[in-house]
Amino acid sequence: MGLPMRVPSGLTTYGVLLLIAFATMNAIGQRTAQGIHPFLRLEKPHYLLGESIRFWVGIEASGSIPADLRKPCSLTIAKPNGSSEVQQIAWPVDGNPDRGWSGGWGIEADEAGAYELELECSGERTERVPLIVEADDISHQIKATFEFGESASITMGAQVPVIFSVINSSAFPIRFPHRGVMMEGISISIKRDAPAYRADFFYPWEKLKQFALSPDTYTWDVATELPSITVEPGEQFQQRLALEDAYQFEEPGNYSVTFSTVVTVLVGNDDGPYGLLCPIRLVAEKSQTFAVSGEAPSNSSAR
Repeated sequence: MGLPMRVPSGLTTYGVLLLIAFATMNAIGQRTAQGIHPFLRLEKPHYLLGESIRFWVGIEASGSIPADLRKPCSLTIAKPNGSSEVQQIAWPVDGNPDRGWSGGWGIEADEAGAYELELECSGERTERVPLIVEADDISHQIKATFEFGESASITMGAQVPVIFSVINSSAFPIRFPHRGVMMEGISISIKRDAPAYRADFFYPWEKLKQFALSPDTYTWDVATELPSITVEPGEQFQQRLALEDAYQFEEPGNYSVTFSTVVTVLVGNDDGPYGLLCPIRLVAEKSQTFAVSGEAPSNSSAR
């Protein structure tokens, strides 16, 4: 199943709803006479201002859900400044929704404070769920980035290296999954101005780390079981990628290429100062424009 998720540009993961197989879970909501049970479950007690906020939403049912009840759900967000926002959450277009569905959703927090969430589906509502967002300098001390290792003017067939980096300037060791583990892939968006063209896809999964276990959340317990990377204070991790492994420029033109991913980070240890804020979901995103020509540039120099 798949639902749209509001995320930074080019990111199909804080914009694709990650649907999971339906299962009974400890969620907030109430069972109704119709058998519809909307739920809303937070991923952790507190969130960090600036991170990609994610929580779980969906519907449980005691029986088959009639087609006339499969209407879009509404998520009401009450913000710390007193304003509110309503987001529409469509039912999944694939899979079998007869018994319900579940998946990840997110909001963009503009300020620290207490938010309140309420999910309504077919007239049935969850309780209002408090979501606490905290401001902390740790958000500026751990950076995930992409860098393109080629100039803006290239020829068709040119190799374009891309470096994925995680820099730890904090006083604590950090851990995060390898790209590809837990479906933490790398999204790519290609745009051309004329003739107009756009393509959105993932970096080839076979070029990333493969692992069978894929829990919903990167917790302290599962981190020891998954292929993970540890970065000590003052150090950084780098992974070399290649644009040509995912995309080849086949026509000249002006292109914009965007690489993006979400890195789920554990900071320190579970009983440390950031235990309740973890995992912290950091967005790495970088765009580069390329003027692609059909001929190699001349090596001659002016005399």
